Amino acid sequence: MRIEAIELRIIALPMVSPFVAAHGTVSTRTSVIVRVIGADDEGWGECAALPDPTYTEEYVDGAFLALEEQLIPRLLATDGTIRAGDLGSLFADVVGHPMAKASLELALLDAEGRRAGTSLANVLAPHPPGPSEIVPAGVAIGLLASPEDLATEITSRVTEGYGRIKIKIAPERDIEFVRAARNAIGPNLELSVDANGAYTLNDSHALAGLDEFNLAYVEQPLAADNLLDHAELARRINTRVCLDESLTSPTVTRVALDMGACSVVCVKAPRYGSWLEAASVLDHCAGLGIDAWVGGMLDCGLGRAANIALAAHPGATLTGDIAATSRFFTDDICAPITVDGRDGQGTISVPSDSGLGVALEAAALARLTQRLTTFRR
Repeated sequence: MRIEAIELRIIALPMVSPFVAAHGTVSTRTSVIVRVIGADDEGWGECAALPDPTYTEEYVDGAFLALEEQLIPRLLATDGTIRAGDLGSLFADVVGHPMAKASLELALLDAEGRRAGTSLANVLAPHPPGPSEIVPAGVAIGLLASPEDLATEITSRVTEGYGRIKIKIAPERDIEFVRAARNAIGPNLELSVDANGAYTLNDSHALAGLDEFNLAYVEQPLAADNLLDHAELARRINTRVCLDESLTSPTVTRVALDMGACSVVCVKAPRYGSWLEAASVLDHCAGLGIDAWVGGMLDCGLGRAANIALAAHPGATLTGDIAATSRFFTDDICAPITVDGRDGQGTISVPSDSGLGVALEAAALARLTQRLTTFRR
């Protein structure tokens, strides 16, 4: 694609209810949206950075600035055509900002898919058996005030058809909450917990208390930069350890697996800085027989559709953070993504149209946009 212009905007989506985790609370989901424009092509991408730098160092306003001052000028300065796969080398001298980089790559992948008449799911899983046509629906539930509130919330989500429940935990908000969750869903439904790095190795006894609940895994129990302690924790507890925030690149992911710091991988393309690299991580996990799943970032419709496409990869063996739009938002810039909850086995259809496979709603985009800047050659 030869890019003639790039639109950069910030949108604001009010949330159905505040989402609370150990790293903070999100009440309004602001997000950076990019649009690459060519003579006959266009593509859209979403930057996953959260409103504040509490989950990672990236945040909405910082990502906008990185795109505006560093990444977009490099992209517009290129001669001739450029492909999504070229961005790694083009941005190699820009340290960090993986979520901002991934948003531009996603926009180019969308444009390339539209031109080729190929879905993003097929681009990310090009080899047999190829991508799935549906993915199981999984929901993440934030920290709530009491175990009783959590049980009520979970019962509602199970009724909607979600077959995997993930709950946030934190010190002193763990065992009784997990017990309430397990009692609410019964012994067989998939249940996992996410600590967002809220514990230390000194809490291993408390984390071992989770073993009785038959969890699929405990996600990111310790600090993101502490692979050694994660490996030690994995030896002390029976519940499998999954890493999320720690896995900042395919190389780090391979190291974490090799040293036993985790036995389950959460794949987040924006954290890797590349949807193509994320697909390569799923290829690697599949080759090793390692369970992996696709994580979300309170994404709007664009990022949600991309996550669904990635979750259709055969290497995504566990249910990911693949929820309906209505779980988080009352309004969006795309048509709502819905769960088919028939037979209690909730699924979401993988977009099969070219590119991201979702259509932007112009009126909603205009209504929800807080800031818009256009860059031209």
